[in-house]
Amino acid sequence: MSEMLSAKIFDSRIKSEKVEKKEKWLGYFIGPISVILMNSILSNYLNVYYTDVLDISGIWGGLFISAFPVVAKVLDVLTFIYMGVIVDRTRSRQGKARPWILFSAPLLTVCMILLFIVPRGNDNLTAIWIFVSYTVFYAVAYTMYSTAHTLMVPLSTHSEEERSKLSLLTNTPNMVAGSLIAILFPCIVVPMIGVNRKLWVGVMLGVAVVALPTILLEYFYTRERVTEQNRMQEKGESGKVSLREQFKCCMKSRRWVILMLYLILIQTVNAMFSAGTFYYCNWVLGSYNDGYTQALFYALGQAPLGIGIVLCRPVCNKFGKEKAMVGGFVLAFLGVLVCLINPGNLVLVLTGQVVRTIGLIPSTFMISSMLGDALDEVEQVSGKRCDGFSSSVMNCITTLMGGIALCIFNFGISRLGYQAPTETLIPVQNAAVQNFIIFCVIGVQAAAYPVIVLLQAAAMSYTDHNKVI
Repeated sequence: MSEMLSAKIFDSRIKSEKVEKKEKWLGYFIGPISVILMNSILSNYLNVYYTDVLDISGIWGGLFISAFPVVAKVLDVLTFIYMGVIVDRTRSRQGKARPWILFSAPLLTVCMILLFIVPRGNDNLTAIWIFVSYTVFYAVAYTMYSTAHTLMVPLSTHSEEERSKLSLLTNTPNMVAGSLIAILFPCIVVPMIGVNRKLWVGVMLGVAVVALPTILLEYFYTRERVTEQNRMQEKGESGKVSLREQFKCCMKSRRWVILMLYLILIQTVNAMFSAGTFYYCNWVLGSYNDGYTQALFYALGQAPLGIGIVLCRPVCNKFGKEKAMVGGFVLAFLGVLVCLINPGNLVLVLTGQVVRTIGLIPSTFMISSMLGDALDEVEQVSGKRCDGFSSSVMNCITTLMGGIALCIFNFGISRLGYQAPTETLIPVQNAAVQNFIIFCVIGVQAAAYPVIVLLQAAAMSYTDHNKVI
């Protein structure tokens, strides 16, 4: 691999020693958009495709749809750990993380298509195809990309100020993708394709094909300056540090430990929210594919993030990242309480969603910068770089929480009597199903946000130098 990547055709188009505009906009903004969009679509609609279009809820008495996500995610966790080791041991002219973005590009495109061209007619064949395609997409293709992508900001520069700027920029595509999901899909795409399988496949094929060139932009317009600076040291022992040793190194950093505990909580909340949002908007807040409820829920919920692009850094500069996040989560909790007053009232829920999202602005945009800070502290206290390992742990948390959330959600709705719609009949879900959906989307947030506030408050007492970023 090292010899192949030595060819100049694979070189980064970024030559400057400092982060420049071309790198920011092509590598960190436009580059990740397609994969973020792809992941957003799958997070919000793949389960809907399985339950409402393919109607697989009855396979093996409901056991398959309840169990396969968590089984697949456990396998995904194992590959994330292995991928972290591979990244740490990768030695090439292009760095240790960037090459895997290049290799992931065609795999993501092909695997995205395989997720939707599921054979029907034989339940066992359908179950095997879904499990294999789901596992290959997430455990191989997405694991490869995500492990590398997570490290691009931390490895771009040692400058904390530049990392904060890149963190803001590289997390902004989440808002762009969210806006497309919020407006385009519920208003136009989903009502148009309904439960027509051929139309679903056609739309997802288009998404997969468009993703390929933008992933390549991220590869060609980023640069691993930290890796280049540490290349001589990494030729020695650092590339051979065992997972156990890396774990011990990371546990010496209080900042790293707090970050991982925070990720466990927030990813659990986000995974439950993603799993249930479509169902909440269609069965509790509005009517099935009415074309506006889900769009309003997403659009107004995402709108404050646009302001956040401008306000996030000044607020974090003034108060520090941890203080900004603590205040933000307190505000988010108040927004969730507003939603819980009457979860079926559109105006009240939308108001609460706006307040909630304003509170989540610091945590949304600063996560990559926080990882960079944690990795630097690990190096300071242990003398070792644990980049690939830390990226793996982060992605393992996201992956495992996502699988557990989907398992809980699917098990709950199938056991409580969820009824899939058809092209001619839109059923009414019973009260138990509706209440369970409300708990998954809103109730879990109400339980988790106070705990996150306490965790971030603990971090505040430890890091005073974050006041200037």
